[in-house]
Amino acid sequence: MTDAPPASPEDETAEPVEVPPRKGPPPLPRPGGTAAEVRSLERHVCPECGGKGEWSAAKKKLVCPYCGTEFARVAPPPLPDITEHDLDAMLARLGDKATTVDTKVRKVKCTHCHAILERSGDTVAQSCDFCGSPELLDYEDIEAPIRPESLLPAVVSKQEAYQALKQFLSSKWLAPNDLKRKNWVDRIHGIYLPYWTFDSAAECPWTADSGTYYYVTVRDRGPDGKVRRRQERRTRWRPARGHVSTWFDDIAISGSHGMQGDLLRRLEPFPLKELTPYETRFVSGWEVEQYQVPLLDAARQGFGVMQESLRGMCAREVPGDTYRNLRISPAYSGKTFKHVLVPVWLVSYRYRGKLYQGGVNAVTRETYAKSPLSPWKIMGIVVAILIIVIMVLAFLAATQA
Repeated sequence: MTDAPPASPEDETAEPVEVPPRKGPPPLPRPGGTAAEVRSLERHVCPECGGKGEWSAAKKKLVCPYCGTEFARVAPPPLPDITEHDLDAMLARLGDKATTVDTKVRKVKCTHCHAILERSGDTVAQSCDFCGSPELLDYEDIEAPIRPESLLPAVVSKQEAYQALKQFLSSKWLAPNDLKRKNWVDRIHGIYLPYWTFDSAAECPWTADSGTYYYVTVRDRGPDGKVRRRQERRTRWRPARGHVSTWFDDIAISGSHGMQGDLLRRLEPFPLKELTPYETRFVSGWEVEQYQVPLLDAARQGFGVMQESLRGMCAREVPGDTYRNLRISPAYSGKTFKHVLVPVWLVSYRYRGKLYQGGVNAVTRETYAKSPLSPWKIMGIVVAILIIVIMVLAFLAATQA
């Protein structure tokens, strides 16, 4: 069924077609400021050498980067539950903070070597510049108005991510050969990206013009003066209306500006049903980005996704062969949201002065990387095409002769 161009209804007096209400799930988608001093907490101390453990996606344990000791977490218990928060109530409570992001510079004290470091407000966890210790801010020290309460633990190791990226780039035949031979393992780093998820029930009445095709015989006079008959398709229009009831669960909107949007979409979706309560052991040794898309902006994007999905659902309910003038009037209720973190292995590199990014979903192993094109290979393809065209033309000329 296609959305036809506007035309005058042929049956303006017809009674509207009443479509039975439909209830069901939607289709599956495929600034700076004064520095504040903060002390780094939750060091996850190695029981052997006293170093700070890092989360290993491969072993699913804390591993000391200095002596290799594996050990369980010794931090306080995790947050109790993954809570869905009332969206309207939170927007009202935040006021102006729902539309802005705090990115003031903070001073962080490393608990390993006691160095004082400046950290941008758009990141939460990083490594010490002096001793390499993966110091991080405790959950209570995250100064954003809304803190992450859940995350997806990484299950893909750095080495697995490196191999996936190498295999992906090797499959790009037009990529330069020297790019495929480069070693990117030192440039890959793990980062937890902020996401917003939105849930809502939706009631959506709709109206449209339903079109049914019919055919008539028409006569045309051709260039030779002869009259010819042909079948011409026409559309009989009739008003229609109906109602769709549905609900949306975990509509995910990225809160990051640091990763190229088209690259991130290639790594989605993330299995949000596997979220676990936030614990610092999972982000130990990883960089954690604080959200850069405020709640109100993310909510507008999320409900925009819901509205487009509702438009498609309503369009499929219109009877007949085609439709036009589809109007929907959605009403949402039970609107809730979560702020979550998802893990990605990211590599950024420059090739001949231009920046490229690649990434691996650290949960699903989905991989994508942008790469330059080899001018020599493109030139070879062009030359090959020209040779084929010349040979075909020569063959045709010889055949005609």
